[in-house]
Amino acid sequence: MVWVSTLEEDRAASRIKAVAEKLGCPVFEWNCTGGFAQVSEGKLRQPGDGHCTNVDQALGAMGEYKQQRTVFIVRDLDLLASRLAPSADYVVLTRRIKDVHRKLKQNGNTVIFLSGSPAMPPELGAYLALVEAPLPDNDERLAIISAWIKTNAQGLSCQLDDEGLHRLTAAAAGMTSRQIQSALAVSVVKHRAVVAASVDDMLAEKVKAVKTSEILEYIPVTENFADVGGLDGLKEYIKKRASCFSRAALRYGLPTPKGILILGPPGAGKSLTAKAAASVLQIPLIRLDFGRVHGSLVGESEERMRRALALAEAQAPVVLWIEELEKALGGVGGPSGDSGVTQRLFGKFLTWAQERTKVVFMVATANNVTQLPPELLRRGRFDEIFFVDLPTPSERKAILDVVLRKHGLQPKGLVTDVLIDRLDRYTGAEMDYIVTEAMFDAFDDNQRAVTVKDIEAATTKVLPLADQMREEIEALRRWGKANARSAS
Repeated sequence: MVWVSTLEEDRAASRIKAVAEKLGCPVFEWNCTGGFAQVSEGKLRQPGDGHCTNVDQALGAMGEYKQQRTVFIVRDLDLLASRLAPSADYVVLTRRIKDVHRKLKQNGNTVIFLSGSPAMPPELGAYLALVEAPLPDNDERLAIISAWIKTNAQGLSCQLDDEGLHRLTAAAAGMTSRQIQSALAVSVVKHRAVVAASVDDMLAEKVKAVKTSEILEYIPVTENFADVGGLDGLKEYIKKRASCFSRAALRYGLPTPKGILILGPPGAGKSLTAKAAASVLQIPLIRLDFGRVHGSLVGESEERMRRALALAEAQAPVVLWIEELEKALGGVGGPSGDSGVTQRLFGKFLTWAQERTKVVFMVATANNVTQLPPELLRRGRFDEIFFVDLPTPSERKAILDVVLRKHGLQPKGLVTDVLIDRLDRYTGAEMDYIVTEAMFDAFDDNQRAVTVKDIEAATTKVLPLADQMREEIEALRRWGKANARSAS
């Protein structure tokens, strides 16, 4: 008995049939709406009642089948079992499967259960071999795309060169063959050709797939480094890696970048930088919400984490953004009130961060390094750890320019040396609030233009976090200067 975890039932069934034919075995398929159907060549006696739609009776017929060595494909057993648990019918079903397992060995037959999840009934773990069927790899996606274009786009032009076809194939990562073909069909209807915009159409189809996950979220990116004031060191680091995801980089032998951890006070622009990085790298941005990982059932949290990380890898190449990592991993290493769930989740995440091979560029942010497990800071999980300090005078000027333009104001006449000095120890988020407050004051005063005096007056209404939490922020700054790479 084999439990095959797959998101592509038809593709898996086709492969099973091909292997069975090489072994000289006929194939029957069973589902709860149509009963048995022979999917291989030849005329064979149906197992039991060919129209049997009762799973218990169907399994019994498979166990008794003796005409010749046969492969049976069973669909939806995972859904049927989950609906029956924990009733007496569930006990009967699992017992039936155990009994059939013994008879299958006697008759030389094989039963393959197709499931959308690797989570098989726990009572059957000793009876079932688990096989996780991967989604199409790069070569398979290229073959699917090429075959679809050849078959369905006759008379229409394909305006993609080899590099464009490579980008389209990469964009289809994490999609089933059916999703790839659907996205191509939509694109051809829109553009009457396969064009550069087909890559965006493919990515749009991927967004729909990720939306079904409670833990992952596609983030539309409109920001770029022009929206980030200062942080020139971090910007330069990201720009140098923008070409590392190309085929030329693979041929050159460059290792795939794993990602970065950005530490710094709240409001320093860490999240904005994560979004801009995805734009510069020209790959999609997905946010992992650790807060939604925890489930109420035993083992549910670990399974959610496994699925989320697998789905993130399936979307590769992608930027995986994790906000406030210290809160997500809170409780690791200390007394646990969740029966060790947090520690197990951390262990699973740590192993994945170290051993992942797919192009998942992780950008994690954190406000408090003291709450991060030391194992996470070891080299190998991240390529680099950056520290975003309180902005320097030149960075405060750059940030203020960005903030003013964002609100439709011209920096000329509003950015003065006196104001820059007054904004010492303020973060970018606090400067944004100050400008907004100045605009409210000017609007309230007969809707006049904002002046530098308005902005200076607004600074008196905001006590910077660096002063509110002086000891904590200064301790963070000392750690960052000693142990991390400066983002400036």
